[in-house]
Amino acid sequence: MVAQIQIPKKRLAELERYRDSKFSAPEFRRFLCLWMLAEQGLPTAVIAGATGFHEATVRIVRRDFIDRGMGAVTGGGRGGRRRQLMTPGEEAAFLEGFHKAARDASLLTVGRIRSELEERLGREVSLSTVYRMLGRNGWRKVVPRPQHPGQSKEAVGAFKKRASRKR
Repeated sequence: MVAQIQIPKKRLAELERYRDSKFSAPEFRRFLCLWMLAEQGLPTAVIAGATGFHEATVRIVRRDFIDRGMGAVTGGGRGGRRRQLMTPGEEAAFLEGFHKAARDASLLTVGRIRSELEERLGREVSLSTVYRMLGRNGWRKVVPRPQHPGQSKEAVGAFKKRASRKR
């Protein structure tokens, strides 16, 4: 059996101070996990079954509590962009170079953006990554108009009448 890491006494005192606090449901589950570890000395598997966590999550909660104190219980989720290729500022700066081409109504394709992004990063990037980056930065797909703005409805109707005649 793997030896459990013991929670230091200063962290146990901190846990005791927060015992009567009001927690949200996820916070309470993490607190309960720690309380069962500290006060009851229950094994990880039993705590996981009682709280609905995975055993690995119980160990992660304990390690976070030892490192960060009650911030591990009351703090938010992990959050963040852990696998980002560029920061949001770098993405915006990269796409700024394409704004002129987009405004000039020249043909700007995702393939071109992708190739320049791959060149800048020095690695291959999937097409979906480029589309997600464009979406995060407020770009949208612009398609041709379904009809010419200067066309007349009468001319369209006359064309349809002639086109439907049998010859």
